[in-house]
Amino acid sequence: MKIETPILKKLGPIPFWRGSEKCLDSLERMYRRAMERSNRVLQKTSPAGSGDSQRASSSVQ
Repeated sequence: MKIETPILKKLGPIPFWRGSEKCLDSLERMYRRAMERSNRVLQKTSPAGSGDSQRASSSVQ
């Protein structure tokens, strides 16, 4: 699953970043985990059989 981060890419490297990996790589990994978790939460909270969870997960891709 590709995470789109056009604003971060446009900003470029953060000058004060001191991590062992690139800031963009770290943020993309965090965004991916947040997206996966939010999809699981949405699937659990949507009414059974309504199709909302299917729309939520398909709109993110």
